Amino acid sequence: MSWNASVLSAVSSDTEPTVVIAFDSAKYIFNVGENTTRAFLQSRRNWKKTRGVFLTSVGTQRASGLPGLLMTFADSGLTSLNIAGPAGLLHFMAVMRKYTFRENMSVNPIEIPSSCLPDELPDDIPIYKDDNISVFALPVSAEIHSLESSGSVIMPHSETSAVNRRSGKRKRSSSPTAPPLQEVISHPDFDPTTLVGNMAQEWLRHIVRAMFPGSAAKPVISSAKVEHVSQPSGFNRPLPSLPACNLRATLAYAVVGPRVRGKFDVKRAEALGLSAGPLRARVARGETVTVVGKDGVERSVGPSDVVGASENPGVVLILDTPSTAHIPSLVKGFESGAFSKYWGKGPEKKDHSLRVVFHLCGNDVFEHERYKAFMKRFDDGVHHIVASKDHVSDPITFTSAAFNQLRLNHLDSDIFPVPKYSLEAKKTMDTVNLPSNTDCMRAHTVIDIRPPRPPLRDPEAEANDLFHPAVLSGELSSLSDAARTQFSEARARVDEAAVPDVIGKDVTVVTLGTGSAIPSKYRNVSGTLLCIPGAGYILLDAGEGTWGQLSRNYGAAVWNVLRALKCIFISHIHGDHHIGLAKILAMRQQLDPPPEEPLYLISNRMVFLYLRDYNALEELGFSEDARARVVPILSDEIHWRNKGRGGWNNGDQDQKGSRLAAGALCKTLGLQKINTVDVEHRARCHGLIVKHLDGWSVVFSGDTVPTQKLVQAGAGATLLIHEATMANDQVEMARAKMHSTFGQAIDIGKSMNAQNILLTHFSARYPKMPPSVSERQAGDPVVAFAFDHANIKIGDMWKMGVYARAIEQSFIDIADIEGEEPEVIDAAHVDIS
Repeated sequence: MSWNASVLSAVSSDTEPTVVIAFDSAKYIFNVGENTTRAFLQSRRNWKKTRGVFLTSVGTQRASGLPGLLMTFADSGLTSLNIAGPAGLLHFMAVMRKYTFRENMSVNPIEIPSSCLPDELPDDIPIYKDDNISVFALPVSAEIHSLESSGSVIMPHSETSAVNRRSGKRKRSSSPTAPPLQEVISHPDFDPTTLVGNMAQEWLRHIVRAMFPGSAAKPVISSAKVEHVSQPSGFNRPLPSLPACNLRATLAYAVVGPRVRGKFDVKRAEALGLSAGPLRARVARGETVTVVGKDGVERSVGPSDVVGASENPGVVLILDTPSTAHIPSLVKGFESGAFSKYWGKGPEKKDHSLRVVFHLCGNDVFEHERYKAFMKRFDDGVHHIVASKDHVSDPITFTSAAFNQLRLNHLDSDIFPVPKYSLEAKKTMDTVNLPSNTDCMRAHTVIDIRPPRPPLRDPEAEANDLFHPAVLSGELSSLSDAARTQFSEARARVDEAAVPDVIGKDVTVVTLGTGSAIPSKYRNVSGTLLCIPGAGYILLDAGEGTWGQLSRNYGAAVWNVLRALKCIFISHIHGDHHIGLAKILAMRQQLDPPPEEPLYLISNRMVFLYLRDYNALEELGFSEDARARVVPILSDEIHWRNKGRGGWNNGDQDQKGSRLAAGALCKTLGLQKINTVDVEHRARCHGLIVKHLDGWSVVFSGDTVPTQKLVQAGAGATLLIHEATMANDQVEMARAKMHSTFGQAIDIGKSMNAQNILLTHFSARYPKMPPSVSERQAGDPVVAFAFDHANIKIGDMWKMGVYARAIEQSFIDIADIEGEEPEVIDAAHVDIS
């Protein structure tokens, strides 16, 4: 039985470390940060046969790719999945309840308390076990004084939420009078926030079961609204408060492979009189039999007589140490208990073969003398793979998209800048004071555990990387003669053209994500940045991976952009429009010094419910003492018809403050006004109208079928950014899924008398170049297709039409170079949100 451990993604500008353990029969994934799904697509590896996902912590760093991955798994036909993680896992999963669900999948959450009494969690009992692996977990906490100095306090985890590893079930409350959950939630005044202890945990499990009931035989593609999932009472209310626990604690994992039996010695068996037949088969199964040898002597023959020594199981360790304050707890966990067997040198206590340790190191951890000493205590033959941001390079992750951008950079270097990357680490590795087998973590590194081999780079991944060889060689990215001709002719036409004078011409649109529903190698999911010169930035939707797209676009200057980000607008609750929001808000908390001005967030109540529930796990800016404040603005309260609709609790704080906050936002950005317009989609959705004092305006459609409401609200727009999910021959499908075709989006722009139309949110059916639209006629608005990482000034929007054929030819070249791509997901069966 062969198996391996591989690095799907490393620490970089747009990914966090993900390790995959692979057998022929199953895969197991450790940590799923943002862009995990897209990393699978880029690597051309698949996620089939995945049995489990194991998280070292819950939050944006290690787990923000989980909702997208779960829906992708389900849409690919996966029907069941185990998910293990530390305290807060159930809360983390329940937070996703309004946008993450699939009827054809069942999910088994395994929450491991971060701290508990020693006799409650024996560390020699696996948290997960199947025919391939046994997984053991070690809680790793930060020192108490370190937490107190940072404003956090470590407290013992509630006893009622502890997991009994022997039974796999939670402990029951000692109170015999507690009513069953169904009785509690059936009460007309049921309020989930009143639940505590076991009842709160059971409620969270109930929510997860509702999200992933496993009741459908195959992925269900429905044109019904998002609310088609069966919702229990209280589903739209805030979650119960988290039990007292140390949310900064992480889990270390030991993955122990199977013990392989020794080989059957045929010559020895025959010498003992054990010939081929039923008796030999019984011995092979572990039984002892009686045989008569050639010498006529009757003797007993058992497995120890004819079967060689079994092979010790291979072991992989995944250690997550986010700060130097966690080092003492980690070391203590290896000094005694089940994990001590993996530490130290010499043959004693060795009933295993530790092959590799993955070290996920936070700031200053890898350089800490105590951590170096900890690493050196492992056996000399162990390989150490280290993920430490300062000690690894930052190569391009999504090389297919970057290679295309590199080619287009030769067409127009301003509109198509090369993504930022670095092939050198900030700091060199101290090889003298580290184990000899220490390497930096790099994506596509494979370590064979059985049979054992040293780490190697996946040759297929190396061959598929066209970007780095091209930039290192300095060649013109393999442009074909046809592409060179098209590029040359397009540049000449731009040079000869009369530049139109447009109000707001220097306002820049950065298209960070231009796909819909799921990412592809060439298009990330929704995200559009609006740069108002001298004032700041507005982010329109934030699908998963938006932070990484910002980082690749701006490099080290991304922190300046984050500080100058004044407003984020989230159109609706569908995941491909906001899963990346929490990551951006969490990164904003790291700004030092903190921003003086707040970030204004415009969205509906469902989005704010999700964010406030999330804020209990990780500070996003909604607490009174947050370092970087977020000010909510309810979409309905700044409706273009000025009819605040409020919703649930008329007169609540969000409702009262929304219009005042919108006024302050307008003052900050120099706007005349900023308004929403309700559009027509499967979930409640809004578009946005931004009108500047200088006279220009930008309209953003959100997800919608063609609607006259948008025409009326955005009349005379300088720029309309409109979704164009489907091609013109898919009108019926577009209507069923409540989206627009290319032609319908253009017609809306013409009806509102927009000067420029930027089409985006393309279906996964068009991962590269969308189908061409008809030629522009005199008097028509400028029409442009959006591509990831395009930086387009409104005054330059017309150039995109001139470049269209050259861009199309570049994609044709790439298809010839890369060959036919394997279909990981059939786009026709993806439930486009």
